Amino acid sequence: MSKQAMVVDADYFFVEFVSELLEKRGYAVTKAYDGKDGISKLEDNPHDILFVDLVMPKVDGRQFIHFVRQKYGPNHFPIVALSGVMIEQLGSLNEIGADYFMAKGPIDKLTVQLNEFMAEIETHPEFPPGEMKIMETGGVYPRRDAVELLNSLKFHQAVIENLGVGVIVVDIDTRILNANSLAFEILGKLQTQILNRPVVDIFPTPVRAKLGDALKQVIQSPAKSKISFLTDFNDRAINTTVSAILLSSSKAGWVLVLEDTQTV
Repeated sequence: MSKQAMVVDADYFFVEFVSELLEKRGYAVTKAYDGKDGISKLEDNPHDILFVDLVMPKVDGRQFIHFVRQKYGPNHFPIVALSGVMIEQLGSLNEIGADYFMAKGPIDKLTVQLNEFMAEIETHPEFPPGEMKIMETGGVYPRRDAVELLNSLKFHQAVIENLGVGVIVVDIDTRILNANSLAFEILGKLQTQILNRPVVDIFPTPVRAKLGDALKQVIQSPAKSKISFLTDFNDRAINTTVSAILLSSSKAGWVLVLEDTQTV
């Protein structure tokens, strides 16, 4: 039976490059194009190794890796974080949770680096837990626009975490992309029980129909910018506000704000 690998990256051509290299080494490869797609496909099959880009739309690499670690444990299988902005992130690698970190670079050098890395992994199947290794491919230089993007993402994530209300970000297919820690606490659920789940399913049964109607109204009606209603979560009265996400003049999903009425 061939070993199973997964490659998660928003760049289609990079996914194909890594997948082809792994297939030549005898791996069956699952391909995913963002963290949300990766979560869906990861749950279908067990995998022996994961390659994950750090900067992706919707569910990014950090979220995906944290999801995997929480669901399967820290040493279930090795995770290789890939990034075209690795040098800019060297100060925060310990926060990411991967086992190995590889900087993207010229394809010829990356081909050699990946093959050497896979040979090492295959030669030592016991895989030492907690041993991190940073692999620089060469030709990767700090880029001002990349640094600014990463700083902006970190800033906005910090804002969401410190709003004082629970926040849930929902994709246009009604599946959850992100939630802050207060939302997890209000819902009484873990990240693995939230990400990529239909948002209606995590709400109490008595208000699911009301939530479904609210989602439809704010996404379909120009006159409805937001809808609020009360929800009982674990004997706590929570005011839930549903708003549409506007992206380039079109609606791309929803934001749900959960506010404890006792703290208002």
